Amino acid sequence: MTRDTASSNEISLAYDPTSADSIIEYAKRLEGKTLREMCDAPDLPDPHTRRGSFGNAVEQYYFGYAINSDSAPDFAEAGLELKTTPMKKRADGQLVAKERLVLTMIDYMHVPMESFEDSHLLDKVADLALISYLYEPDKNPVDYKIQFAERWQIPDGDIPQIKKDWETVVAKVMNGHAEDISGSDTMYLEACTKAKDSSVRTSQPFSDVPAKPRAWAFKASYMTGVERQLLAHSESIRRESGEESLGILELIRKRFEPYFSMNQDELTELFEVNSSAKSAYALVTNRILGVGDKSTIAELDKAGAKPKTIRLRPNGTPKEAVSFPAIDYFELEETPFENSLFKEQLEQLYLFVVYQDTGDENYVLKDVFFWRMPEEDMPEAKRCYEQMRSNVKEGNAESSVKSSENRCCHVRPHARNKADTRPQPHGEPVTKKCFWLNQSYLRDEIAKMMTTEK
Repeated sequence: MTRDTASSNEISLAYDPTSADSIIEYAKRLEGKTLREMCDAPDLPDPHTRRGSFGNAVEQYYFGYAINSDSAPDFAEAGLELKTTPMKKRADGQLVAKERLVLTMIDYMHVPMESFEDSHLLDKVADLALISYLYEPDKNPVDYKIQFAERWQIPDGDIPQIKKDWETVVAKVMNGHAEDISGSDTMYLEACTKAKDSSVRTSQPFSDVPAKPRAWAFKASYMTGVERQLLAHSESIRRESGEESLGILELIRKRFEPYFSMNQDELTELFEVNSSAKSAYALVTNRILGVGDKSTIAELDKAGAKPKTIRLRPNGTPKEAVSFPAIDYFELEETPFENSLFKEQLEQLYLFVVYQDTGDENYVLKDVFFWRMPEEDMPEAKRCYEQMRSNVKEGNAESSVKSSENRCCHVRPHARNKADTRPQPHGEPVTKKCFWLNQSYLRDEIAKMMTTEK
């Protein structure tokens, strides 16, 4: 190993640092255990104050090598890079990635001279020892339970999309617009900001405008998909011969295209789905994509995309409006739009599976595409949010925001009945309400996407 190990003077390593198989076998002893149980690791600093303390402890106390900034793989003789990544448990009990996995810094000056196949990024992630642990805020990091330890390489089916993401970012650098790079540009791979504070800037090769330093990272959504696959909670869409270079949407559209113009009855009969089941449309989506009924779709997990069936009336207006979870009036009063759950929900990526009524509620499979609220519409959504927030602050939570008052969004009740209420900070409890996307807004967005995708 190029890193200094403690083996020569202090301990005898329990694995062979020149063998990837030996390293992984040793790493897998951690599964279901904690660092405190497996090695002499002291209590660690709060990860909020010292990022990376858990990963450093795994390296130092479990694998027995000193930490340094060497750019070579952690286990250089085995060609294996060690990465630790946290998971967290959601309120519904599902495990998801807590954060993105940072891989390596982007050198704006050098990256335009690379091809994806010969890139520093691919070299950095060629072969990983991936250790995932469950983050629990009330525990010291040495007491986090290890979920799995696996040897991991980028799946062949993910390479086309990661290449597209890499090329999207590099194109901005080559066009002299590194300052405009955004996480929303890409699906799996992102160029995340990486500096001591937000004021730091660095030079770029084709512009005098300084840009934020950034690092290549796998998005948290991508890591959720990876981890769910390793835990056998999701399935990938199988690729056929000739589909190796297709991006996610290209692959999904290819699966759906043979069924365009079929109606819901024909599809449920073909895929042996109970047409009266509440989940009938979702089951048809899974079966078109060749994924089990109870599995999540790995490609959508990795893209952070939620599949959503949209049924259109003959005039193109959605039959059902899109709503968000019930408003917590106390949280609404205290939280500006920029930090709100509502903004986070608007930034959600959806896979819209669109059916259109051709008459007499004969819904025909029409199209499939990805959608999220465009950045230019966020100020209008913010206006709706802040208007409702002002209502709550003034003790007037019973007042809503009408669809006629905002181009994108509105607020209205979403409750079982008038007795289904929530408390507010400055008055009597009021009926549960939520934010909704305007049907006219969604109609126009869907029409635009369906035209664009052709």
